Amino acid sequence: MLKTKTMATKKKDGLINPKREPLNPEKLRELSGLNLTDEQAEETIRSLEQFARILYDAVGRKEQENQRRKEE
Repeated sequence: MLKTKTMATKKKDGLINPKREPLNPEKLRELSGLNLTDEQAEETIRSLEQFARILYDAVGRKEQENQRRKEE
């Protein structure tokens, strides 16, 4: 799994969400500039969270595969 972040990523995280609060409909509208209903925003947030989990799992599998190759 990814264990470290680059300095640029850390800095960017701090500027966008320094308190690491969960995304909510109000914040999504603020960041995206989209005029979404609460229901639309919540569905978008669920989709983003699901996409993030898919990416995280894919990267984790790739890391495991690379580690196995190194050990062979």
